[in-house]
Amino acid sequence: MKHSTSAFLGLALAGATALTTVPASAEQLRVGLAALATSVDPHFHRAGYNFDLRENISDALVYANGVNGNVEPRLAKSWEIQGGTKWVISLESKAKFDSGNALGADDVIYSLCRVRNVPNSPGLYSTFISTIKGIKDAGDGKIEIETKKPDPNLLRNLSYIGIVENPTGRVLAYDEKTCGNDNWLSTADFNSGKTSAGIGHFRVKKFTPDVEIELERNPQYYGTPAGYDSVLVKSLPDNSARIAALLGGSVDVINAVPINSVDSIQSSNKYHLASMPSTLLIFLLPDQGQEKTPKVSGTDGKNPFLDPRVRKALNLAINRDQIAETVMGGMAQPASQIVVDGVFGHDPNLQPYPYDPAQAKRLLAEAGYPNGFSLTLNAPSDRYVNGAQVAQAVTAMLSQIGLNVTLETFPFSIYFTKASAYEFSLYLAGAAADTGEGLSQMINLAGTRNAEKGWGGANRGRYSSKVTDKALEDAQSTLDDGKREELLRSAVAQVYQDDGYVPLYHEFGVWGVRNGVHYDANANLTNIFYTAKPE
Repeated sequence: MKHSTSAFLGLALAGATALTTVPASAEQLRVGLAALATSVDPHFHRAGYNFDLRENISDALVYANGVNGNVEPRLAKSWEIQGGTKWVISLESKAKFDSGNALGADDVIYSLCRVRNVPNSPGLYSTFISTIKGIKDAGDGKIEIETKKPDPNLLRNLSYIGIVENPTGRVLAYDEKTCGNDNWLSTADFNSGKTSAGIGHFRVKKFTPDVEIELERNPQYYGTPAGYDSVLVKSLPDNSARIAALLGGSVDVINAVPINSVDSIQSSNKYHLASMPSTLLIFLLPDQGQEKTPKVSGTDGKNPFLDPRVRKALNLAINRDQIAETVMGGMAQPASQIVVDGVFGHDPNLQPYPYDPAQAKRLLAEAGYPNGFSLTLNAPSDRYVNGAQVAQAVTAMLSQIGLNVTLETFPFSIYFTKASAYEFSLYLAGAAADTGEGLSQMINLAGTRNAEKGWGGANRGRYSSKVTDKALEDAQSTLDDGKREELLRSAVAQVYQDDGYVPLYHEFGVWGVRNGVHYDANANLTNIFYTAKPE
């Protein structure tokens, strides 16, 4: 126990003159991202760019490697399973917080308790701890985690929860509510810098929402130090501005390379691409959770998406090959199921959806909409590579089957708050296999939405199936890989049969990098700065 203290090449070069060019050095890595984390708080919002920042500033117990799928030690230096439900984890004795206090079991318990108690979170991390029954200090630098039933992916799930310093002065008694505590670190204090984000390769020097984040290397980091002394991360949501910043020399790395700028980077002798196929699924999700749905008319007040024939019509109306090849410039793989080929849980027996607008029209007529109906498709304007163009293409395709579609976009910073409030009837979004296999992705996307249980965090269309839920629940407690994969595949197949989702494609991760900088691509599209280094 311890005491805590508180495009286009021409366009790109023309646009670069408006940006300040700073001479590159080995000391600072300059990065331009399509979107920044919405908070420094490592538990605030389960979303991609928040994962980015958390991974760089607040270590979890383990790291789930997005390249090889392995689980690697971080704050947990070793572990063993006893009796199927008990995990004994040895903590890293060299790890210290900014206060100088060493990592203790009380910090881990506090952090996992806090996950359920973050006010105003647009997406809690509760899914990742849903199988935990209890946590206790086992002494000698160890913690003991007991699960409700065998959980083969416990460590993969915990790889997304940064560990912060316990401010309470006591060891909390873990439960699934408040752990008997009402003194939780505030998100505002993380953002202002009053509270340190934890134990990581970097510290946050300055956080300016939607503008930039300044990081500095943590000199007392217990592991391999970061390759740069500091990182300046700029928000560059506009594609042309982002490529301009790279080619103009004001940043060293950009993510989400615009498809029409790939040739410009490849033809240059000053820059190169770092790329990798990703697990990120881009999808449409229709509202399946209420009898009346917003932004739909011409249906006599009914929610048309409750009819499986209408959902099937949506799937048949989409030309996925055209989107992948034309709109995404070949930087995407067409998708008809949630889990990508090659990831544990993918069902190879499911056939790709055919592009059949004529059959889609017949299904709409059978459902009682021979003349279609009016709806709004919502999409984020600045979240996904070519996301706005994809939404425009989808709008045109749905119009071809008789639907009167209006496209409405919002900035990423407010988009998911609206989606979480069920303000959309049909929306575009994305979610990856965060832990390197399909179970967490399926629970996040296809599990019946339940905040207390921690299921369906990204399932804002409220798809729900007892068959899917049962398969996922059983998979959560099946240690045998073969049986667990069968269960996952059955859940994937049920969503396919229900047309619960409209999968579009799995996105490739593509970064533009200045020569002289080593930067690792990541299958989860995470931007990891600590492995970057001068060449």
